[in-house]
Amino acid sequence: MNISVFSLIYVICAAASLYIRVFFMMGIEEREVGKSSPLDRFLVVMIAVSMVIPLAYILTPWVDFANYHLPDQLAWIGAALMVLSVYLLWRSHSDLGTNFALTPHIAGEHTLVRNGVYRRIRHPMYASLWLYAFATPLLIQNAIVGLIFLAVFAVFYFVRVPQEEKMMREKFGSEYHTYSLETGRCLPKFR
Repeated sequence: MNISVFSLIYVICAAASLYIRVFFMMGIEEREVGKSSPLDRFLVVMIAVSMVIPLAYILTPWVDFANYHLPDQLAWIGAALMVLSVYLLWRSHSDLGTNFALTPHIAGEHTLVRNGVYRRIRHPMYASLWLYAFATPLLIQNAIVGLIFLAVFAVFYFVRVPQEEKMMREKFGSEYHTYSLETGRCLPKFR
């Protein structure tokens, strides 16, 4: 078993992220769900699987041959990134409110959210997942398990974000263009 304070921090933050996601998903009506491509559905499932695989690693020795050891200072940085990830995920959902959608689509009543964390970042939910992805190998110190989420999420991000931005440009036109000039995609942009 690979139980440590850092793996426990991972489990607590993963559970908190899942709770936040489920809590805000409950507010979405079925009619609001758009159609996603088979690739998108596959990547969403892979993200979920890659977030659960560390639990198997923590509880079993199945890939211990790929373990590595980092200084505790780096692991604590990973813990801070993970906590920041959970906070940013919560704030993103909270600030987005009823504009949240599970799949890339824009319903008729959706508006361009420019307040809260969206004031400086266009995609704070993805920013939170990047933080999660970079924190995981610092907390789960295994070359296979620690990097799975990073690899899967990177593919998901580079497939989905261009689609979402295209939809936003089509729906909100020059307002979104101006917004994109004023904000960073995943890193805050300060004027």
